[in-house]
Amino acid sequence: MIRQYLDALIRSMDEKKEVLEALIKSTAQQKAAMEAETPDWPAFDKMLDEKGELIDKLNKLDDGFNAVFERIKQELLENKEMYKPEIEKLKEQIREVTDMSTSLQAAEEKNRDLVTRRINESRRQIKQNRTTARAAGRYYNAMNKLNFIDPQLMDSKK
Repeated sequence: MIRQYLDALIRSMDEKKEVLEALIKSTAQQKAAMEAETPDWPAFDKMLDEKGELIDKLNKLDDGFNAVFERIKQELLENKEMYKPEIEKLKEQIREVTDMSTSLQAAEEKNRDLVTRRINESRRQIKQNRTTARAAGRYYNAMNKLNFIDPQLMDSKK
């Protein structure tokens, strides 16, 4: 019975690695979308939704793993030698998942900085466009007034 639980834990870790790989791939796609000359905000938003679903799946896998592990923890501690190959396999998978999680966190941090920078650039561009539009409007109004001749100054004798 314990071996079946251990196999379930190993399968859970395999699924978790697949989800983390998908998250890493999605994070790379987000980076590409933000590094484009003009950021593709709708694509970025769609990727955020997809990543949210992957994170939900990851959380469910974690919850299931923890529940099963708590169920067999005592037996594993009492009979380490009996389940040594499975325990070693799980330890290796946990190391791999931890490495993937660490690299994902680093990539996410870089993306967050990139998004912050792009948002600030967009704000500056919007502010500059408003200033330019105001200046153009003032110039247009000033030029219209230059060619305007006040009717009182016109010679009405002609």
